Amino acid sequence: MKISFLGGAGGVTGSKTLLEIGKEKYLVDYGLYQGSSKSREKNWKRFHIASQVSAVFLTHAHIDHSGLLPRLWKDGFRGKVYCTRETFKLCEILLVDSAKIHEEDAKYANKKQYSRHKPALPLYTLEEVEEILKRFEVVNFEKEIKVSKNISITFYWSGHILGSSFLRIRYKDENGQEKKVVFSGDIGHKRNVLLNPPALLCEMDYLILESTYGDKLHARIPAKEVLGMYLNAILKRSGVAVIPSFSVGRTQDVLFLVKELMDENKVPKVPVILDSPLSKKANKIFNECFTKGCVKDEIMEKGDIYPTTISEVESAEESKNIANADGPMIIISASGMIDGGRVVHHVKNRVVDRKNGIILVGYQPKGTKGRFLLDGEKMLRLHKQELPVNATIFYVNSLSAHGDYLDLIEWIKDSKVDPKLIILNHGEENGSKHFKMLIESQLEINATVAEYGEEFNLDNIYIKNKL
Repeated sequence: MKISFLGGAGGVTGSKTLLEIGKEKYLVDYGLYQGSSKSREKNWKRFHIASQVSAVFLTHAHIDHSGLLPRLWKDGFRGKVYCTRETFKLCEILLVDSAKIHEEDAKYANKKQYSRHKPALPLYTLEEVEEILKRFEVVNFEKEIKVSKNISITFYWSGHILGSSFLRIRYKDENGQEKKVVFSGDIGHKRNVLLNPPALLCEMDYLILESTYGDKLHARIPAKEVLGMYLNAILKRSGVAVIPSFSVGRTQDVLFLVKELMDENKVPKVPVILDSPLSKKANKIFNECFTKGCVKDEIMEKGDIYPTTISEVESAEESKNIANADGPMIIISASGMIDGGRVVHHVKNRVVDRKNGIILVGYQPKGTKGRFLLDGEKMLRLHKQELPVNATIFYVNSLSAHGDYLDLIEWIKDSKVDPKLIILNHGEENGSKHFKMLIESQLEINATVAEYGEEFNLDNIYIKNKL
């Protein structure tokens, strides 16, 4: 098997890995690049061998793993997309939302004539989303699927978001011997607010492992305590707390924590505005998929995860009206990196007022507006305006759906596996290198860091002696 890292190496977006077994070609994920304009430019690159790909194995629905699938169809892909039921349901709303954003951005660019392309075109359209969704094939967790005579796949619960999985691939090498490769996708941890921790790893020869937090640790202080402290700091001065949040996973976590804080009288019972049609749809899917196994037992027993003061905003007009509303109140809106969506307008309206606060609750890649705020920038450019950052910026760093390097090392130890080689991807360069050093010293397993465009031939790879 040859593995080529076409994305998600040297960074944390645009995950896509090409597998070649003889003449057969497959992809693990096909995600959208986010962040800087330089990164986003890669989304437009045509995949010339798309028509030769037999199938995509999709680990989960987040846009940085699924968001370029419509473009893959546009480039000629006509195979199947294998994923879990929950991942399919989430892709139905996430990919449609993504296409609408791309179409609206192109329309606006043409209207204002600021694009260098004449005319500006969307990255992909709603029609292309509809076509790729027809290619999806839903599979159950821990049920092996024979894709061809040379390859079988099994999805295992990864504890990252609803439906998320790590993937084991069994294949026959050039000598006819059976080999096993595991692709981690994105891995959760035991402190997740609503979801169970990942299943244990299964036996494998090679492990392709994410390294998003390869050199960072999440705070072990409960997120509820930290969020409550920040909310009180803002709400008790009659300010507006704006929480940029990813629609899938993070929004549900935040809503549940706010509910608990209010029910326990630890923060004032103020209006909670959910201004994200996509988050509203994600909530509905979460309610439908509120099942044992993925969701923690104690959450299942409580049933309702939403604060009593919540109101969901649907129309753009309603969203605009919030801009004139006085605090104290909480606004939760997408996207989590402030790189698009309605939250951009809310940050723009509230960031200049010292009474207000912006609470960041997720990873902020380099080049995003959220990262600028996190890095302490005093001016923020939004909609071609330079805005003074007078609002207080807070960061809850214990809500990540990714396990940090201690979590991942513990996961491997608990699984009692001993792969020949761990290949690290989905991480920024320094983080991946740091994680490689820890794996080799703490686990005594050979590790290497994948670079963008790098190819590994697993049937003919040099493995050092046991460390």
